[in-house]
Amino acid sequence: MGTPFSDIYNLFLSQIKDYELAEMEETVLEDNLQLWLMGAIPYFHSCKKDLELLDKTIGSFNAELNIKEQNILSIYMVHSYVSTFLLREENLSQALNSKDYRMYSPANQLKALQSLCEDIRRKGSTLQSQYSWNVHSLKEMFKK
Repeated sequence: MGTPFSDIYNLFLSQIKDYELAEMEETVLEDNLQLWLMGAIPYFHSCKKDLELLDKTIGSFNAELNIKEQNILSIYMVHSYVSTFLLREENLSQALNSKDYRMYSPANQLKALQSLCEDIRRKGSTLQSQYSWNVHSLKEMFKK
């Protein structure tokens, strides 16, 4: 039995504080969670297990993922989730005029979201590097 998607969803949801998610119907939330997870998989390119071997109908990976692998996927899910805020129409078509411009203008908010998205991606990348380069196995390799 592989790792159920719900294990990764729980890690993801523990990092997100969005009350809109809590108000969603269960099926709508499940669909969104699966989309964010599918968006996260390509970022985890150094996974030692084949993440593309999965069953969407039962909501499970074929492989048994360890907690590090699950955590990396959940962070990339956060990245996928935050990216949806960047790509909203109001952010893309926002035009500033002097009346709308404030200390925290929509342009500044968009810049902050982009920075947050990049920070999340960088965190996932760092964890992925640590996952890939197992220091203990390197030490063993040089002992020989």
